[in-house]
Amino acid sequence: MNAPMKACWRVDDATAIISNEALEGHEGVFLATHSPITDFDISGSHGGEIDGRNEAALLDVLSDSVRRHAFCVVQGEPGSGKSHLIRWLSINWPRNNDVKLLLQRADGSLEGALGQMRERLPVEFKDLFDKMGQRHRATDRGRANLLLSNLANALHPDHFDPPLEDAEWCRTVRPGDLIDLPAIKHNWQGPARILALMEGKGSGEDSERNSQSASFDAFDIEELAKHCGAVFNSGVMGQTERLARKLIDEAALIADLREAGWTADEIAAEQSLQIPTSMKLVGALNRRRNDAVQNLLGVSAEGLKKLFRQIRVALAERGQRLVLLLEDITSWEGIDDSLIDVLVTNAETRGADGASDMCPLISVVGVTPGYYKKLHGNYRARITHEINLGSAQQDGELQDVATLRNADDRLGFVSRYLSAVRAGPVALSKWREDLWLDSAVMPPNRCDNCDARARCHATFGAVDGVGLYPFTQTALDHFFDALNDRDNGMTWKTPRGMLQAVLSPNLLQAKAINEGQFPTGLTENAALVAESRNLGRRVSAVLTNQLSEHPTELARTRRIIAYWGDKERADTVADEAGDLHFAGVSKSVFEAFSLPWIGLKEGSDIAQPPATVQAVAPAAAIVHENISETVPAKDPMVRAILTQPAPTQTRTPQPPSAKKLIAKSDLRTRLDEIRSWEINGEPQTPTVYNSAVFHILSEIDPRRVGLDPYTKKRILTEQQVKIEGTGPPQRAYLTIPREEWLWRGLEAVVSLQLDRGMSFDDIAFHRHSLTVLTTRLEGLLSDYADRRLGKINEERWNPIPIVTQILVARAWLRGTVNPDDPHFLQLRGILSEEPPVESDPATRCAPWQEFLNRTRSHHDTLRDALRAMISMPQGGSPGFGLADVSSVAGAIARLRQTLRFDETPSGSFDTNVSEFDTIREIVSHFKNSLGQITRIERQQLESRATSLQDLLRGRTIQAHLMRVDQVITSVANLLPRANPESVTTWKSEYGRARARIELAADQSAEDFMVLVAEHRDASTALGLAQLSQAPSKDLGIFLDAAKLGDQVASQLLGHVKDCINDGRGSFSLGQVNDVGHIIAQVLKQQGKRDD
Repeated sequence: MNAPMKACWRVDDATAIISNEALEGHEGVFLATHSPITDFDISGSHGGEIDGRNEAALLDVLSDSVRRHAFCVVQGEPGSGKSHLIRWLSINWPRNNDVKLLLQRADGSLEGALGQMRERLPVEFKDLFDKMGQRHRATDRGRANLLLSNLANALHPDHFDPPLEDAEWCRTVRPGDLIDLPAIKHNWQGPARILALMEGKGSGEDSERNSQSASFDAFDIEELAKHCGAVFNSGVMGQTERLARKLIDEAALIADLREAGWTADEIAAEQSLQIPTSMKLVGALNRRRNDAVQNLLGVSAEGLKKLFRQIRVALAERGQRLVLLLEDITSWEGIDDSLIDVLVTNAETRGADGASDMCPLISVVGVTPGYYKKLHGNYRARITHEINLGSAQQDGELQDVATLRNADDRLGFVSRYLSAVRAGPVALSKWREDLWLDSAVMPPNRCDNCDARARCHATFGAVDGVGLYPFTQTALDHFFDALNDRDNGMTWKTPRGMLQAVLSPNLLQAKAINEGQFPTGLTENAALVAESRNLGRRVSAVLTNQLSEHPTELARTRRIIAYWGDKERADTVADEAGDLHFAGVSKSVFEAFSLPWIGLKEGSDIAQPPATVQAVAPAAAIVHENISETVPAKDPMVRAILTQPAPTQTRTPQPPSAKKLIAKSDLRTRLDEIRSWEINGEPQTPTVYNSAVFHILSEIDPRRVGLDPYTKKRILTEQQVKIEGTGPPQRAYLTIPREEWLWRGLEAVVSLQLDRGMSFDDIAFHRHSLTVLTTRLEGLLSDYADRRLGKINEERWNPIPIVTQILVARAWLRGTVNPDDPHFLQLRGILSEEPPVESDPATRCAPWQEFLNRTRSHHDTLRDALRAMISMPQGGSPGFGLADVSSVAGAIARLRQTLRFDETPSGSFDTNVSEFDTIREIVSHFKNSLGQITRIERQQLESRATSLQDLLRGRTIQAHLMRVDQVITSVANLLPRANPESVTTWKSEYGRARARIELAADQSAEDFMVLVAEHRDASTALGLAQLSQAPSKDLGIFLDAAKLGDQVASQLLGHVKDCINDGRGSFSLGQVNDVGHIIAQVLKQQGKRDD
């Protein structure tokens, strides 16, 4: 076992070398830590002069002795290297007759910037500064009130000559009256914030300005709106009150955006149309800011211009150029527009015939992207050389940093600082002196003469002979990936971020390293995203099992694996040299940091090809497979869900800066989100995981939880699956508790897709987690089905029997299926397309018709549902396979035997499945029985049959109706005026009956009448099968015809009698004889009817 390693640097040296600002420290430190700045973007009116995207090419162009003017802008996010590039230009500027002024950020204030100019200009110019930069003698609050009063006056529409572009808007809404109210002046903090920034202060008490723009923004208006209540009934004009009301209304949206992570710049760029009044007020305030603040700063625009003119005139007389290298333009806010006026002034274009009394000016200015966007178009057009140190994927996003895009460049950057820290400022100062004499001399490297060099470089790695201890290449990559790139509108993935959040916190732990306590909690600072600390489930379990009784060692080991190792691995492997590695961290690293070895004594061969893991299928599809087999890619749905962009959760959109600069894979992001959710309880994209759980549930075989495929699909929808805390508790929701098995299972789903080369042990671990997840989800799904469907006698209600019974009852009542048919015929009948009706429903009793009417619109839905319920598809085709008819056959038999529907759950609850609630309502309406329908229909049919049989008087239907027609026809021929309407009606009715007789329908009706008589004589009732097959329509037709025939014959008999009485003695004997025969026949017929 190797002895622990010690720190090879001093904390004081680390503090001195790793300064927050590039312009601090001496040139030796700067040059020793300098990483060449390359790959930047070049533009500007003279950008084509720069031959190469590197710092040397830029220096050659700007320092060219024949150059008379340059206005160069270096654009980049805070910490991206603007200051470093400008400092490098200063150090390497040719030693010539130029007067070069390097103005660093210092304290970020205008006063500090002017102080630097005074100190660094030749002594004869210092008197020019005597009356500049002297602040107002007032407290901070007093100065803020003065600024606010100046702004109120400047907002008066007639304040400026010529008037500003928004003068009419100011005249309409009177914003000056609003902010001049005592309540606003005493409470609004906006002006105080602006002054604090101009004095170099940041947002916190001890924080620095860090290139923040001293401009009013939407958040200032949001805070102003909080105090606008005092405006009402204060005596101001009505338009001012309306302005206050609009600001109050818009402040609600600004607050929502701020809570969602939007920065003020993003709101201005993306949401200005939603808050027009607030943005107009922001513009009006910023348009007047410089004028309002100058007397407080002690510097006026004209004073600054006069100062530079005097300097340039004096230098012109000496034949010198002025070179201004300004780290940060925001230090000059308040008079920055005047400064830019100075910088863009080309002396040669100002004098007659090319002659000028001012010297040439070469200026290089550092600006942030936010400041650049606000730069007036006429100033942008006069930029001669524009250098952009990064780029955004699209407008509104944060820029990356070109010099850190490549991992090798990051290693070089860190190694130079590590070497400088080990050497210390004193050695670097001497090296700088040597460098004046020999430009090829290399900076000191203590690794060259270190006794531990071989072991150290073998364990931690090296770059160009410089050891990376206490880091490794893996650690530096992980630290960089963990840097927060959306921290309140700024990114830590910059050189400054690497220094402040990675090198400084770890190198300052030299004492902890020497005492065997490294890494401490300082390593996990706020600049690293919280999810970077979370380990994989399996490795966490190993650490807990082995180090639970040693919490300090457990925490140290967790940090080492999280950043120095592979937090998704928990295997012990041996490299080609035989050295052991656990979770990607070599045993020698454990020993170097005095950490206990928690891996195995022997490891598998690291060169052995790992198991190939394909895209994971949903959990239910893989938990029963052998763990040594490949995970099949049966269904890409879960992967598609986990890799899709997160949907918007609320009406407040996601801010543009939320998009990662250097994107992790979608699956890697999901893994981090799952672990963070488990720890802090706050989901980032809950809809994604609800959807993923739903699709896992969808793959569970429904029969494992006592459901059929259709019922499961209908009660389980994506909108109803909610992980606990992602939706309100409702009966209709399947709520998944946030317990360890859920996190383990979700991690397993992602891990098996993310890592295609994991070991057999890892596969086994994750598949076990999937097994547990699936088992728990099966139990939850079963309980959910109980709750949604209800119970009968402690058993879950099964809708299949009721659906079957309603369909078969409908088929019976329509006459398309006979209740006495075999089961297979009845099943075929209810699963097939519904044939034409056979039972003449319109002639049936009212309940019979009502049942058919109530079920008509639901038939197709219920039939399709039953098809799906009993299907047992084989393979992937839903239309191929077997059918489970066990519950169907029993349901038909029970209904046929009892004429009662099966019981449904009691209570007023709904299943929220329309067809299930419909069938419950149908059977409830008919009192769970067909008994009443059959009883009323039986009475109606028996009555019709008996009545018809009586009217026939022993004859057949055909004979009786034909005889009646003969009588009616004969009388009508002899007495054409005898009730002709009734005769016509009879002929029509007889025609209908005769048409049915020609189809032998009379025989069916006569057979049914015989059947009725037999049952009556035997005192038995007709069954449903007999009722459903009864010729109800024909019985009605024939009965109606027989009744009408009797009625018409009776009417004609009266006419005949009247005719005889009226015509007595007026007719011949032959006529009387004919009529007599007719009368005899009618009387005979009437007599039989009376009998």
